[in-house]
Amino acid sequence: MNLFRNFSIKTRLLVAFLLSVAFPITVYTYIVLSKVEVGLHTIIFLGIVSILIAIMSAILVSTSVIAPIFLIINALQTFQTKKSAAVLRDNGDDEIAEVSAELNRIFADWNREIVSLGKKQFLQEKEYEKSQYQISLAEQQLIQTRSLLTAARLLNTTFDFQTNLKTILDEAVRSLNVQWASILLINREKNEMTVACVRGMEQSLLDTLEEDDYPSVRLKPHEGLAGFVIKEGLPLIANKGCKDPRFKHFNEFKDKDNKIAGLLCAPISDSEGNVLGVMNFVNRIVPPVFRNEDLAYVSDLCLLASLVIERNRMYTNLFTDIDTGLTAHNVWKGYLSEESARSIRYAQNLTLVVFEIDNFKNIAAETNNDFIDNILKNCGKSLSTLLRETDKASSVQERFFCMLPNTEISGGVFFAGRVKELIEAEALAFSGKKYELTLSAGIACYPMNVNEPNLLLKASLKALSKAKEQGGNKAALYTQEK
Repeated sequence: MNLFRNFSIKTRLLVAFLLSVAFPITVYTYIVLSKVEVGLHTIIFLGIVSILIAIMSAILVSTSVIAPIFLIINALQTFQTKKSAAVLRDNGDDEIAEVSAELNRIFADWNREIVSLGKKQFLQEKEYEKSQYQISLAEQQLIQTRSLLTAARLLNTTFDFQTNLKTILDEAVRSLNVQWASILLINREKNEMTVACVRGMEQSLLDTLEEDDYPSVRLKPHEGLAGFVIKEGLPLIANKGCKDPRFKHFNEFKDKDNKIAGLLCAPISDSEGNVLGVMNFVNRIVPPVFRNEDLAYVSDLCLLASLVIERNRMYTNLFTDIDTGLTAHNVWKGYLSEESARSIRYAQNLTLVVFEIDNFKNIAAETNNDFIDNILKNCGKSLSTLLRETDKASSVQERFFCMLPNTEISGGVFFAGRVKELIEAEALAFSGKKYELTLSAGIACYPMNVNEPNLLLKASLKALSKAKEQGGNKAALYTQEK
């Protein structure tokens, strides 16, 4: 069929016409010139042959024209329905082939436009996604900046170490959208890390882990992901969580460990670059993984934590007695003045209890400074365990001053009994000799037996002298002189 397509449609029609008339003309001329007699049947047969030749010529010509036209029609219909411009494969050399070639050029232009539009749309979508990501990132940075400012503002409202650590972790949990977070600090003397604070949205993951139980979770500075962070001094993202080969598992916390799906651990360093501990963030909720974009915010949180740690050390050095760990006496006097004014303003009770170690000078003469320091340290530690958050205690040599706000005189007596019981239960030995400590105590309370709170200190010291005059190892109440 392609053989006919090498000629124009006009030529094919002319050839078909000539074929249709050439046979009967040739036969007729032959009969006339040869004067051959032809019967009716022969004439009918020749007529039928002529008709068949004409029909065959018409079929061949029409097929060579209609077939490529149908291809063009199908291509146009496909383009109309599917918007898909397929290439027309026409090997002919006629007018229809020219139409096919023109359509192929049109389709090629269309495809180029579609591809160009597709690329433009793809680039626009990418730019849109990029802009949306930048907006989201900027919004997240704004939230995190506000979070840091909020934490910094709250840190200036109190010097309490635990409160400040909780403030930092609460802001971190809220801004990073994690299930829980913790701070582990390095104890250089024991060469281990202990959990200083844990906060989280998913309290069930903490189970029975209360603040008093934090020290039971201990790590060596070279163990686990925290040890890796301390060694390298750089933050680490472990989105495999407990499945990370560097993760340290504890048998007693196996159930909790298995719930850790992702973890971000960052070092807490001081101004000289020494690592003080690490800050852990567990199980990011949205998005479900930690990203590098989180590291800047986490580093700022670690900086705040290091400032809190350094400030706590400075506060301890400035306002805490080195020997006993109690509040420095001059600072304690300031607290006493504040509480005295508050007790007058709000008509509240204020009790003062002063303890003194009996026979302290004799013990000091028989032992040495290290033993005396150990006694004072143990007494301060025991006393601290019995103080409420609002209570304040200090020491001057063998005397311990305890201020108990909003406490009646009976509460002061009960407190004195508990302190005596706790301290006197300890037996210390020096050079094979055991020393059993006893305490004398003086108790005064405003307004129950002291008319003015600024007289409490003097009154409690008089009560202490009374207890010592009666042989010591007892508590005495202040009685007003008549």
